Amino acid sequence: MISAGRWDWDAIYREGTPVWETGEPSTELIRLLNEKRIGRVSALDVGCGTGADAVYMVRRGLEVTAVDSSPTAIERARVRAELEDALPRFVLADFFEFAQNAGSFDFVYDAGFYHYARLIELDRYLDALWRVTRPGSYFMTLAAAAAEPPIEGSPPPVTKRQLYNELGRLFEVVRLEQIRMPSPILKDGYPAWSCLMQRPLLTKPATS
Repeated sequence: MISAGRWDWDAIYREGTPVWETGEPSTELIRLLNEKRIGRVSALDVGCGTGADAVYMVRRGLEVTAVDSSPTAIERARVRAELEDALPRFVLADFFEFAQNAGSFDFVYDAGFYHYARLIELDRYLDALWRVTRPGSYFMTLAAAAAEPPIEGSPPPVTKRQLYNELGRLFEVVRLEQIRMPSPILKDGYPAWSCLMQRPLLTKPATS
């Protein structure tokens, strides 16, 4: 996850199961890969946690780099990958620092990182996304949406307008839908956005 800031991510993993960790790959990620919009490309899993999504992407033929700043989460992710014989490249690092020299990827996946990062370091987050994508790259985020009444223990919510105003600085929206995210802690999960975006392709100037 992100640098310490307000949250001690490694402590959260050491103390139990975080609200976002189901141990299973996201149904939204599965749906996206089944659509074959994204092939066997280079992928980056931002805030990979215990690695269920990263391992699944490897099993689907993607070349995956997965980054998280929690040593406990990365250790669990590596054990999972070895047991499933699908080995992403796991990186123990702060995402913002990692992005400085990581190069770019065809697909960047963020399941639950953006809605925390935007609260304290939005500009750094957007800068990092710019660095790890290139024209044509796809970006997918799964971010908590507001519930009425609010759900205690759910991640900080993001509005539709905020998604467009913030992530829209870099990407064009391909698909934006409201979903329900499962949680090992919250009985009925929590409302969330499934947002697929793409960095615009460069256009050549018209010639006379």
